[in-house]
Amino acid sequence: MQQAVQAHATGQLAVAEAGYRSLIAENEHFHVAMYMLANILKSQGKLDEAAAFYQEIMVLEPGYTQAHFSYSGIHKYKDRSDPHINLMLDVQKRTALSDENRIHLDFALAKAFEDLGDYAQAFGYLKSGNDLRSREFNYDIASDAALIQSIMKAFSRDAISRLRINAETSNRPIFIVGMPRSGTSLVEKILASHSEVYGAGELDYMFALGTSRFLGESNNFEYQSLDSYAQSTFEEVGKTYLEKIRLLNDEASRITDKMPFNMMMVGLIKIALPNAKIVHCVRDARDTCLSIFKQNFTTGNYRFAYNLKAVAQFHNQYRVLMRHWHETMPGAIYDISYEALTQDPEHEIRKLLSACDLEFQESCVSFNKTEAVVKTASAFQVRQPMYTSSVNLWEKYEQFLGPMLDELEDS
Repeated sequence: MQQAVQAHATGQLAVAEAGYRSLIAENEHFHVAMYMLANILKSQGKLDEAAAFYQEIMVLEPGYTQAHFSYSGIHKYKDRSDPHINLMLDVQKRTALSDENRIHLDFALAKAFEDLGDYAQAFGYLKSGNDLRSREFNYDIASDAALIQSIMKAFSRDAISRLRINAETSNRPIFIVGMPRSGTSLVEKILASHSEVYGAGELDYMFALGTSRFLGESNNFEYQSLDSYAQSTFEEVGKTYLEKIRLLNDEASRITDKMPFNMMMVGLIKIALPNAKIVHCVRDARDTCLSIFKQNFTTGNYRFAYNLKAVAQFHNQYRVLMRHWHETMPGAIYDISYEALTQDPEHEIRKLLSACDLEFQESCVSFNKTEAVVKTASAFQVRQPMYTSSVNLWEKYEQFLGPMLDELEDS
């Protein structure tokens, strides 16, 4: 099992899949191996096979709530009699659940009742799951606000213009930035459907390089004046990043990196890799914040996500930062509107490809048919044809979103 998990973690999906299948062949009740295999199949777009494994796990181990949560994300609930809804409610009622188990079921039931159009029930479960998750982090906007202020102060137009570095000239990277749930996975899937592009997913390379080279306890984890850093530090960031993505793929002429939080590294990217493209996904703030609140993220990177006021506060900080980048480096960032993309896909895709110096290919319009692996929470959505049902979804929940809407209005 350990070898398969290690292969899975390092992106060797074929090796991991073979390992999990071998383990299941030896023990047909090995539900953990089934779950890991189902997750691989989901990321590859093999949704029916993934769903079958999730369902089998529910029969073998009804209390294995991860399977309920993952299954809900790829299942469309059509009426209240759906047996999975009743199974989840029964597990929730009869089983002594940990907070983590209860969170899984809360988010899964929220998805089910949203599918049914029962937004009051859906929000009730969302609130329950988010309240439990929020207790883990006790998030306060102050530290993120201080970091963003330090970024804007350090990366001023004047400070950037004074730098004299031997920057890398490669145009391989395409950075896709923005708030989580703003369409970054959709944009990457479109670009990765191009014959010249490899979709690398959410890479922590640039964010890790930026924080490790420029931030630290000695400076209170905030940026100092750019003049205080050795010029070679900026050059090293570019060289190291390019080497890391080369190890991922040495063939494609372009590679996408869709880590949303690279929005904090835009200044560093344009200094170290001036020919890299930066695509910024823009979506209605209310829909973005609601979509974040609806998502039970699998990492601790989104500590602001589980409280309506906090997610709006973070969004306000993000808007201030992106405005700074546009003012500091005019023309360096291409904004793409989620709403425009869903309403007029081919027109917006043509503009996107042109902004990335890529020739138009029809495969980018039929992106949902391509086989690229998608590992994020949007793995199901980006396998579907373009749809507009999530535009203005916040209106369905408006009566419950007061803390979020009030904070956004004050920005």
